[in-house]
Amino acid sequence: MPLRQLFAATGLIALSACGSTMPTGLDGYAGPPPEPPAEQALAATCTGDAALGQQMTDVMNATRSNQGKTVLAPEARLDEIAVSHACDMAQRGRLDVAGSNGSNVVDRARAVGYPTCGVVQLVGRGTSPSAVVGTWLAQPPQREQVLGQLSYQIGSGAVRGPNGQVYHSVVLGNNCS
Repeated sequence: MPLRQLFAATGLIALSACGSTMPTGLDGYAGPPPEPPAEQALAATCTGDAALGQQMTDVMNATRSNQGKTVLAPEARLDEIAVSHACDMAQRGRLDVAGSNGSNVVDRARAVGYPTCGVVQLVGRGTSPSAVVGTWLAQPPQREQVLGQLSYQIGSGAVRGPNGQVYHSVVLGNNCS
């Protein structure tokens, strides 16, 4: 997916979580509990690289701190979303915010019971979390998400794919319930 389309898709996903004109429950979702996205099932068989995931969280927080932004608190449900989506990308060998079944970060948040308002996702590929964050900082839409003040929590996942590449997924949220 070209970077321009990836940026647009990431922004649309973030915006889609913000508004609904239907009557809603606590998490902003009006329907019955959703079926877990396909990539959530992958988390049971693919645990990812916990050390690289933690490094990504550390790099994100160091970057934010260096820019005078608040540090994000780790959140297990966001980690679950991030790891499962990194597993999905690694299995497909494809960098994308959309899941293999068309799900998005809002669908994945609902599947683990995390409030969906303000939830956003960043994805990247590379062995160094610092290099991936550096790439995000060079692109205005991702830079805004990395340094934004609307998120208070973070989850990170990193998975090495069969092609040897490491797929990173970071999910930011504000637990607006």
